[in-house]
Amino acid sequence: FLIAGLLFWGNPALARQDDPKLDELFTQLAETEDFDKAKVIEGSIWKVWLTSGSDTVDFLMLQGVSYMSQGQFAKAISLFSTVIKIDPEFSEGWNKRATVLFLIGEYDSSIEDIGRTLELEPRHFGALSGLGQIYDIQKSEEGALSAYEKAVDINPHMPGVKARLEQLIIERDKKRI
Repeated sequence: FLIAGLLFWGNPALARQDDPKLDELFTQLAETEDFDKAKVIEGSIWKVWLTSGSDTVDFLMLQGVSYMSQGQFAKAISLFSTVIKIDPEFSEGWNKRATVLFLIGEYDSSIEDIGRTLELEPRHFGALSGLGQIYDIQKSEEGALSAYEKAVDINPHMPGVKARLEQLIIERDKKRI
């Protein structure tokens, strides 16, 4: 049973946010001015983030993403919660659960999971963008500005986030006049 358990649960610490490839990818992302190239680099970052190093966790993640895309949020939360129990150091498990919690309007719980995501991967521009959206919804201008600024500093190739950041800066500056 012990061997079967070890084979089933796998070794969760083989890839993900601590993958050394990420440093170079983030450098390339920051340096490129080519939007199409940036999207390829961004895709490579997401691929690394989504790879846990455990076949079981990776399967649960894919199934959770499928449920999320189908609007089956309770099932997605359950799977992402299982991922977090199996491998609490895997940032993308926290991020995906935060995403579902955001989608169902559980903003405080989403913020908690985003916090854990960012503890594990401070460069997670997706989590920062999501945090900005939550603060935007909650009318927390400074929180939204801060989160969006951090996201854009890490990944300057997110036109929607950049546009919202610029709009918030204009609105803030008008209030100061």
